[in-house]
Amino acid sequence: MFFLAFLPQFVDVEAPAKTTAFLALGLTFVATGTVWVLILAVAAAQLRRFFERQPRAQAWISRAMGGIFVFLGVRLAISER
Repeated sequence: MFFLAFLPQFVDVEAPAKTTAFLALGLTFVATGTVWVLILAVAAAQLRRFFERQPRAQAWISRAMGGIFVFLGVRLAISER
């Protein structure tokens, strides 16, 4: 649905190979999306290895995130509608 709604605006109406242009745009989207997801996966794996080697850093991050959640909960509890 996304490609049918979004990509046609980038294909020239008078182009002789509309299907080819549409497929090229779709394949470009898939290729860049795949590269981005692979970069995220590699970065997440390296970050996980870092936290496995540094348990104090992991504990610090856990406390910080807990504090942020408590702060957001308190802020939500006292907010006015």
